[in-house]
Amino acid sequence: MKHVGIVILIVTLFLFGVVAYAKTMLKEPVCGIENCHGLDISCGPNVPEVCTAMYALGDFCRQFAQCQTVEGRCQLVPSVQFQSCKSCVQNCMDAKDPMRAFACESHCRDLFPIKGK
Repeated sequence: MKHVGIVILIVTLFLFGVVAYAKTMLKEPVCGIENCHGLDISCGPNVPEVCTAMYALGDFCRQFAQCQTVEGRCQLVPSVQFQSCKSCVQNCMDAKDPMRAFACESHCRDLFPIKGK
């Protein structure tokens, strides 16, 4: 009788291990934005855990970008808001003076309010 309890315990632990292993093997691969700054969004599995505090022109628009797995491929989801914001900021990049470029970007921020506000 004593051995039956031990056998049941071992089988239970084994089954928990198999279930946990199956869950990790069946988990969908990560799909997200791989780079931290700029308007050229790269989608894939290498999503950074932390980004630098450096700000690049157009980082504001990134809030409208989203990556998603479609037909097995991690790709940027088309978004009118992101494309419009990106286009607005790209027009600002023509300014030779960085101060003017950031002032121009400020106008783009007014056209595209912060998501969720």
